[in-house]
This record gives sequence, structure tokens and C-alpha cells, in this order.
Amino acid sequence: MVEGKIKLTKTMLEKSIIDANGSVRQLSKELLGIDYAKMKCGEKHKVDAVIWLRIPFDSWSNREVESEVRFYRANNARGDRRISIKNIRKHFEVGDTLILKVKDDVLVVDCYR
Repeated sequence: MVEGKIKLTKTMLEKSIIDANGSVRQLSKELLGIDYAKMKCGEKHKVDAVIWLRIPFDSWSNREVESEVRFYRANNARGDRRISIKNIRKHFEVGDTLILKVKDDVLVVDCYR
């Protein structure tokens, strides 16, 4: 199974900008058809997503929150490959590991603390 894995830093949360590492680029290309190698500087692709939040109750359960993920090339000389996740600061903390995956044709952002 192809998954994108990101360990969140303070800068990622403060600026809502995340470098698209190799695992994210592989997921975007293989499962979403978004190929950073073919994107132009400033080009963006928005994908509806679901954030899985783990809620402590009598037992841990999941709650789904609608979101969106943008895959884009920065409009700078290098054309940095990046992603952003809508409302990232609202749901995640520094040090969380995000797992992006596609389940039943839906982009899912899962979190492990």
C-alpha cells in the first residue's frame, strides 16, 4: 500500500506549508495522478480529503472531518514541491506523524501521536 508519511514540525504548522517528501510525491503520482515532475511553477491541484481524528472515549474511536489537501509547486525559482492541508493547526500538533492514504477512492489524512 502506498502511503505518504509526514512528521509535523512547528514551522509546518505555523505556515501551513509542508515539503512534499518522496513518499508524498509517490502517493500523489501513483494514486491521485498528480505528478510533480510534470507540474509548472505555481500549478496547484486541490483534492477533497477526510481527516481521521482519534477520539478518546470508553475506547478510542475515529471521527471524520472534511478537509482538502493542495498539491502544488511553489511560484519561486526552484519550484519547490509542497502540500498544504486545510485547518492543519486545528487538528494536529508538533511531532504528530501524518499518514496520507487513499481508501475507497478517498484521500485520508490519519494521525499518530
